[in-house]
Amino acid sequence: MDAAVSAVDDRLRAIGQRLVDRHPQWESLLLRARDGYARGTVRLRWVANRLRYAAPPAPYRLLSVDPAAIERTVPVPGPKFKHAGAVVGGDWDRGGARFAELDVFRAYERHFEAGVPWQETAFYDRVVDQIEAGSPQWGCRTRREFDERCERLDTLYDRIAADGYRTQAELHDGAASDPIEGDDSHDRRALKTERFKHEIAVHVDRDGELLFADGRNRLSIAKLLGLDTVPVRVLRRHRRWQAVRDAWVRGRPVPPAHRDHPDLAGLKRGDRRGDR
Repeated sequence: MDAAVSAVDDRLRAIGQRLVDRHPQWESLLLRARDGYARGTVRLRWVANRLRYAAPPAPYRLLSVDPAAIERTVPVPGPKFKHAGAVVGGDWDRGGARFAELDVFRAYERHFEAGVPWQETAFYDRVVDQIEAGSPQWGCRTRREFDERCERLDTLYDRIAADGYRTQAELHDGAASDPIEGDDSHDRRALKTERFKHEIAVHVDRDGELLFADGRNRLSIAKLLGLDTVPVRVLRRHRRWQAVRDAWVRGRPVPPAHRDHPDLAGLKRGDRRGDR
């Protein structure tokens, strides 16, 4: 089901991109239409969760977490708004690669710590191969566009190193541009789902482990800079972890190891309204 949703979303994105290529003036309208659809989908899940759980997941809430605690990545297909606030059982949270083993993180290490040019990393070669095979990556359709994006990654690293990590909302409120997204990013951040799309996103597994979901550029930078905390958005939670959240809100015992978990930090004992 998730794969089917992802395929449909990818097709709609491709159709939308073709329309924008032919009629650039339609871009704002299409973005707003998608934003409205995504917010409506998330809102329906929020309403259902309020009826189902003592601590209904808040789809747009940001948690403050130690980037070093995000060690494993489990890919879950589909657009992020389809997973925002979702509670899912099963074994989707098992397996997965270590974040430190991803070619993008290894490229960051080599580039920023050893001074290796982007063009000499396996990550660069993989992405360029995909682009030249006809599969655009991160909005890049040519090697030149990807080279320009790599330059923007350098700018992002320098900006976070100098000014600290900022949420997309802080960038929007401060009228600052996002180095990754370009000059039009301020307008995009005015749309809620577009803004949250570019935050670091995680899932939470059955035992409370934070699993990387999206935002590999910013998480890689945060790890390399040794930042103490970064804001992250939780997308999907395992049903067994949600049971821990519900128990916490109801005043029931939870394992001692979970009591300082960032996903419980905003929940009040005895408050069934959850973490809005």
